[in-house]
Amino acid sequence: MSLAATHVKHLRTILLLALGLLGLSTAAQAQVPSLNARVHLNVVDQELSEVVQFVRDRSGANIVILEGGEQRVRDLQVNDILWRDALEFAVDLAGCVLDDGKSGVLTISRPKRVSFDLRDIDLNEVIMTIAAASGANIIIGPEVEGTVRVSIKDVPWRDALEEIVKARGYTVVEERRNILRVVDPLTLEHQKVTRSYQLRYLRPTGPRVPKIETQFHTGAATPPQGEPGDHFTALEALRKALSENGELDFIVEQNVIIVRDTIQVHESLEEILRRLDVEPAQVFVDVKFVSTSNTDLLDLGVDYGDSGLTGSITGGQIPIDFPFTLGKGGFEDDLFADQSGSGPYADDSLSNSSVILPDTIFGALSFTQFQATLHMLQQDSSAEIIQAPKLVTMDGREATIFVGETVRYAEAKSEQGQAGGLQLTVAEAAGSPVEVGFQLLIRPTVVPGTERIIMEVIPKETSLTGSSGSTALSPAGFDIFTVGAAGEEGSIALPRTRSSTLITQMMVESGQTAVIGGLTTDMDTDSESRIPYLSSIPVVGELFKHKSTSRERRSLVIFLTPRIVRSTQDTEFLLQQELLRRRIRLHDEIEALVNPQ
Repeated sequence: MSLAATHVKHLRTILLLALGLLGLSTAAQAQVPSLNARVHLNVVDQELSEVVQFVRDRSGANIVILEGGEQRVRDLQVNDILWRDALEFAVDLAGCVLDDGKSGVLTISRPKRVSFDLRDIDLNEVIMTIAAASGANIIIGPEVEGTVRVSIKDVPWRDALEEIVKARGYTVVEERRNILRVVDPLTLEHQKVTRSYQLRYLRPTGPRVPKIETQFHTGAATPPQGEPGDHFTALEALRKALSENGELDFIVEQNVIIVRDTIQVHESLEEILRRLDVEPAQVFVDVKFVSTSNTDLLDLGVDYGDSGLTGSITGGQIPIDFPFTLGKGGFEDDLFADQSGSGPYADDSLSNSSVILPDTIFGALSFTQFQATLHMLQQDSSAEIIQAPKLVTMDGREATIFVGETVRYAEAKSEQGQAGGLQLTVAEAAGSPVEVGFQLLIRPTVVPGTERIIMEVIPKETSLTGSSGSTALSPAGFDIFTVGAAGEEGSIALPRTRSSTLITQMMVESGQTAVIGGLTTDMDTDSESRIPYLSSIPVVGELFKHKSTSRERRSLVIFLTPRIVRSTQDTEFLLQQELLRRRIRLHDEIEALVNPQ
């Protein structure tokens, strides 16, 4: 082996090892932070901070442990639940509470707990007792009055306060600097606050949507009409959360909503946006559209070729002496008579004494071109990758890719002219153009909290199959038709297409490959050739016949490998993986050139 071949082999080994290491890192990449992540917990006497760190790594959430939250979790075992539920279980077992803070930050604290067993006591007195026990800053509105009956035990003071005032129809409003106000909700109608909310990932549907044209399915994504905000479903949901006199405006250019409403409504909107305006996952789909063919060919009989039964005839020859002389031992002595000169052949057994040396030597008929074949052949051809597109789309959004060409064609019309004759006019056909190639439309949906993907897949492959084209006036794949009459005839070429379309839905794990098959086309061809007259002779006539039977089966198989992309690290991983595969393929080709064996 040459030095260059050895070098290529070493490079290929290194690349394969690197690709394997990337494959091993897939497990680590699968545990990317996600606000929809599901977790497994098996905790026995561990610090709450350790559980919180585990949840941070899996969810990517911002979690802060406040003073008093340094507790231990004695025993907790849960399987495949949302990280938020698992965290709440752990926090509750540690004697702490989990609260939603500002900007989506979760806080863990150990608040003071209160116990009451009171009968018909003034509400204001209960509120002030809770304030004294917790050290909270509480303001009671002048409209707050009435009595309550309370029986609670070991309840966090904030929960106790909110539930007690709710029993009399009041509410707790949190102001700046941790000041709480207990007021009647009706008074808040006159205390509207204006706030703006910058939307990060929530956006209206764009004016352009992917589509695929096929008669095998109904319905398609349609571009929105009118103003962008008119079809913004999230905006409609936010409007329904407003109070009766609340106002909401949407600034399209900045993707900002401005709300004027009560503090309670703003708190509700913040909670809704915290759950809706999250970074969506992306799905990278690697597709291979493969065509496999199987051909069975049977040839039986005697094949005389395209020329049929042939023979060769050599003409007669007229011998002359000049410049040769018979009897001198030259080669001409063997071409003519025997030694006695009594026959036209050098062999005495073929001559007799009555034959005189002729002036002409007769020609001979020889079937030297005769060929007889009897063979049976079964041939299988290998698979062929028609297309191998790769595309990335957002979770729940359609994406399409088309690889091919657009072919325009005309249509002919015959009309009666003013002079009574027929006039032929040619214009672009109503169905023109026809798109020839491969198109794929997908709409992946990531199942929240899992690595599963629900995919709606529509692959379509179209090719030209006309047989009378490939001329100067008609491209390949077109059929030529004659139009007109009475001497006013003309020809027009129209495309004939073959299409393979599949519509399906499936659910696969991220990184797994789904196979779609079953698109099979069979084509049978029978042909027979024979020698006239001779093939009609009973029994012997079979030697002058040749039959050929072929069956071609074409199968279309589609391989789809979707991968969830949740971060830039995932994108970089997929890019490096694809680059390594291409390098390996390139080095394999170089190795084949350097070392053909």
